[in-house]
Amino acid sequence: MAKKTRTVYGCTSCGDTFIAWMGQCPSCKAWNSFVETTEDKTSETKAESSLLNPDKEISKPVSLGSIQRENLSRVSTGIAEMDKILGGGMVAGSVILLGGEPGVGKSTLLLAFGKSGKKILYVTGEESADQIHARAQRIGALYKNVTLLQETRLDNVIAAAIELRPEIILVDSIQTMNVDLSKNMSIGSPAQLRAAASVLIDHARQYNIPICMTGHITKDGQIAGPKLLEHSVDVVLYFENQRFGQYRFIRSTKNRFGSTGEIAVFEMSAEGLREISGERNLLQMQDVGGVGSILFPQVDGSQVMLVEFQVLATPAAFSSGRRIGENIDISRIHMIAAILEKYSGFNIGQSDIFVRVQGGAHMNDSGGDLALLLAMASSFLNTELPSRWAAAGELSLTGRIRPCSQLLTRRKTLLSHKIHNVLWGGRIDASASSADKMMSKEYFFDDVKTCIEKTFQRKAI
Repeated sequence: MAKKTRTVYGCTSCGDTFIAWMGQCPSCKAWNSFVETTEDKTSETKAESSLLNPDKEISKPVSLGSIQRENLSRVSTGIAEMDKILGGGMVAGSVILLGGEPGVGKSTLLLAFGKSGKKILYVTGEESADQIHARAQRIGALYKNVTLLQETRLDNVIAAAIELRPEIILVDSIQTMNVDLSKNMSIGSPAQLRAAASVLIDHARQYNIPICMTGHITKDGQIAGPKLLEHSVDVVLYFENQRFGQYRFIRSTKNRFGSTGEIAVFEMSAEGLREISGERNLLQMQDVGGVGSILFPQVDGSQVMLVEFQVLATPAAFSSGRRIGENIDISRIHMIAAILEKYSGFNIGQSDIFVRVQGGAHMNDSGGDLALLLAMASSFLNTELPSRWAAAGELSLTGRIRPCSQLLTRRKTLLSHKIHNVLWGGRIDASASSADKMMSKEYFFDDVKTCIEKTFQRKAI
């Protein structure tokens, strides 16, 4: 049948297409995100092209209760921390999307899959075979069970996968894969991403092979084309790094076969990525304490990591102070500063406040409100906090301090690191208090004013 083409404009952020160019995408509100592409249209109907395909097996509806479900078959990646956040390994037939900034270590992590001993097909579309070999040689990852394929045409990749029959397929990256739907379609366009992901997902389901593919992230920290890819794959992982630090964090944001919110920690070295177990502390404990410094047991998934809040409050050069944060949202700093000023009477609004969260990934635990408040007050008053002290509690806008979640788990972690002095939010819980008698100094506060008065021995206004 004769082909007809039309010009459409696709949003690179959400993937929606429109017949006219617009400055702002109506779907996701992104600015200047439209890219002109050409779309093929044939005179045949969708039913003629797919639904009535005689070679395609037709599924029949069945009762939900009559389905005999088999136990999930998992394939180990050879990386204990990776298996942990996946829920015990890669599920056969699943597709994993690993996103991260350039240079964070995505390709290095994929090479470490070779430790599993499984037959692996590594597809590279960004780097040459020589570059991959040089990296593998440098980090000691020249595994004989890994087959390297330098290719960007997805039909060739599928043909190689059918011939080799690997146990794991690695694709680096999905944005470089080209499905030849149209000669006028650029690699990495929304239509190409949609088609490439669909082909890989179909292959994973048909041959029951787990596939892990890397993806670029946008300036907003999202995987490019999130609406196209994240909704289609089974697992979405984000590879994060500490700014100017050697630690890397993999965070699970979607997992159809396990829990989300899990985190894995690695250390980047000349020999590649080294796993950091949950029991190891990333802080130099002897340096914690003093003016504007306090510990906080942060919950990340199923593990607790000790992080340090460092706050510097100085007089502002202008009428209103600046708020600058590292590994923490600026909005959180604004909110805690407003609560401190409202219920303690400190004129902290005319101070510049700099906050750094040291020793962990991005701060997203609301239980750290109390620790941030105390570190902020300590720096503003230029009063030292005792060494090796920790705090945890959630602040409400009414000036109340509420208990944080998983108190017993946080307490157990603090005790394992020999931290015995803690300030908790909320009233004393008899069951929690009697669960462990090893805390030498443990205080409970349920309002900001009393907490500031007792901690700093200074009457709040």
